[in-house]
Parts: sequence; C-alpha cells; structure tokens
Amino acid sequence: MIAGAFFAGRASAPDASAASPEASTPATVTAFYLDMGASESLGFQPTGIPAHNGARTNTGYANDLLYRESLKGVALTLEQIGCPGDTVQSLLTTTKSDACYHAPENQLTKATAFLQANASEAGLVTIDLGFNNVRLCLEAHPVNETCLDQGLAAVQSDLPKILKVLKSSAGANVHFVGLEYSDPYLGYFLDGSWGPADATQTLEGIDRLDTLLGQIYTDAGMAVANVPSLFQINNATRVTIDNVGTIPVNVQQACELTWFCVPTPFGPDDHPNNAGYSLIAAAIQAVLPKTW
Repeated sequence: MIAGAFFAGRASAPDASAASPEASTPATVTAFYLDMGASESLGFQPTGIPAHNGARTNTGYANDLLYRESLKGVALTLEQIGCPGDTVQSLLTTTKSDACYHAPENQLTKATAFLQANASEAGLVTIDLGFNNVRLCLEAHPVNETCLDQGLAAVQSDLPKILKVLKSSAGANVHFVGLEYSDPYLGYFLDGSWGPADATQTLEGIDRLDTLLGQIYTDAGMAVANVPSLFQINNATRVTIDNVGTIPVNVQQACELTWFCVPTPFGPDDHPNNAGYSLIAAAIQAVLPKTW
C-alpha cells in the first residue's frame, strides 16, 4: 500500500459541487468550447467501485474553465468529445473502434465535423493528448525506457498531423490550447526504499513528454497550458508533513492534487482530484485572450 495514505483526507471528493455560476458577470461574448483528449479531459475521478474504479464528473477542468471565463463575461458552450484510453494513434485510426467511437468515426473525425459546422463562430479547443502514450511505461518498475522512447516517438510523429487537421478545419476566431502534464507518479517517492528512484525516473519521463509537447504546440502556432508549473513538478524543496516526514514539495503536490497517494478503494489513481482539475483550468485560462 502506498505510504501516502496519510494524504487521503486531503483529496477532494469526486462528487464535490463546483462553484456556483450565479456569481458570474453577464455574458458579453459567447463561444463554443471543444474539449478533446482522454479520460482527464472528461474530469475522470475514482469511484471506489472494484473493477469499475473511474467515472467522468462535472468537476473537471473543462467545467471549472466555464465558470472562470463566465466571471469575465465569456459564456462558453461545452462540447466534450474525449475518450478514455485515447492516444495520438487512436485519433488517426479510422479502421479500429475505441471505447467511445465506432470506426470509421473517431475523436478526430468528430472534432473536424464540429469545427467545420461552427466555422463562423468564436471558439476554444483544448487538446489533452500524449499521456496515454507513455502511461504504462511510467507505471513499470523501473520505468520502461524503451517503451517511453517509443511512446515519445509516436507523439512526435502523430500529434502534429492531428493539429494540422484541426487547424485546417477551424474558423478564424478559434483559439487552440495544448496541455502539458503533471506527474502523479511522484507519489512513488513514498513507497519504501525503491520509491525515490522510481519517482525520479517518472519525472524525467514526464519532463521529456512536456518538452516535446510544448515544442509541438508552439510549432503549430498554439498556446501551451503550463500545467507542470502550477503542480510544481520540478520543485525539489523539502517540506515536513505531519505523519509523513520530510519530502520534496513536488511529491507533496502530487499527493494533494491527485488520487495517486490515496489508499484503496479510491487509489492509487493517477487522475487529478477537484483541486488538481482547478489548477489545470487556471493553466488554460492563463494563456487565453484577456478579451475575446
């Protein structure tokens, strides 16, 4: 069992209510929000149900972003098309069905049709892809470096193709934001003698992924949500936690902002909790236009 069970009381409950939108500013701008990605894009959090330990929620970062933008007078209409388990390859495959779409339809064809149908509208597209290409590699003990290299190569090869299709389908008033990632596996640090070494390896892997994603999105002319910075994944400053001991800040953040350090039946789970999703929304909003 992960020693981070001490953090269990600090994780937000999956059904916690979002802030009330009643305090928002009257809308002066309306736009669509197309939310693409895998399970994280859907606000997934654990349910505690054996063999079914995960479900989408209405407290994910997309929902938080709607509220945050409403405070600026921007009314976003949310269209979530993400699919748990999707990778960059699955969006380019039209001959194999995934967990959500039946071939030849997939998430990319769905996004393309939506963007073309709304080409005259203002809009936002967030892209949350790449983590599933390396997830299983980072969960190996030690990290499977060959698998990691292959996953990163797939992202480098295929994500630019997806972005090109999206941009060519979108109207002139659509903003694109690509997401980088935090490292929930920093929670391994608490797992005995082998934990710190594994946590270090996963961080190196996520840093490589984020560097690659940042370059790909920048090259495509898209904004980049600096999620790892808000999660402080590279902050190795030591902090003392009651009943835990002295640990790096990045480990503390991983345990407090995700379900990874929570004991069964809810953890360990690599999805953010409510507080984590709120920070992801903040990272997205930070690169959105001040005025639409």
